[in-house]
Amino acid sequence: MIRSSEWREWGVPVAVAVTEYAALVEAETRVRAAIAESEAACNPQRGDAEIHEVNLAQGIPVQVSPRLSALLRSALWAARMTDGTVSPLAADDAGIDEDATPPIHPLPDYSDIHLDGETVLAPFGVNLDITETARADTADRAAATVARSLECGVLVRMGDVTATAGHSPAGGWQVSVPGAGTVELPAGSAMATRMRDESDEEQNNENDVSGRWVQVTVIAEDALWADAAAAAALRRGAPAVRWLEQYDLAARLVDGGGRVHTTRRWSRPHAA
Repeated sequence: MIRSSEWREWGVPVAVAVTEYAALVEAETRVRAAIAESEAACNPQRGDAEIHEVNLAQGIPVQVSPRLSALLRSALWAARMTDGTVSPLAADDAGIDEDATPPIHPLPDYSDIHLDGETVLAPFGVNLDITETARADTADRAAATVARSLECGVLVRMGDVTATAGHSPAGGWQVSVPGAGTVELPAGSAMATRMRDESDEEQNNENDVSGRWVQVTVIAEDALWADAAAAAALRRGAPAVRWLEQYDLAARLVDGGGRVHTTRRWSRPHAA
């Protein structure tokens, strides 16, 4: 029997479901603890978050906690896997104003951030915001912790990112895809959905909306990769399908005209 609970934390809806009825209370406690640890490390909305020390260092090496080190490592991995499309730099730092005067020196990017054990060196002018990858990493970590410590199947959802661990319930984990019903997630897999901001003027200015994705859902081995791939595909336009195919990912993409495109793996029974 699946038992679940829901609440809101770190700015998103959170849910945990377990396959053992008696495990829910302890599972929720462990998920809340995992979120609290990650928030304390990297939530930029918190004045006491550890990541502010890195952002204020401006080119000086900073010794960080094991948790922040792990979250930064995940963020840098996501950046490398997506060729920088998913960036650990804050939005103001990640883009270039075309009307602005070109800088004398090249602007820093994710490859300029160095992590050696628990020592991080971010170049002068860099402002890190790893919230999105950190949430996905936390969902993975929380699910793995609950499954291992309580010996049960577990699903952890944070916003539109879902991670599973342990064994599946009878009938599998049924997870909703916005506007497309549900899919079955195999045990130990994850799913993430990214949607284009409605305020994005690019959608309104394009006559041909084909390939301009408004929603991307990806199933992968872990939530970090599922979320990073969905975010990258959303921004890649028409080439995104081929890019997702290269990584053999199950994905469903909806373009600006409401047409649905899927990768080969999405056609398999678990992602129908």
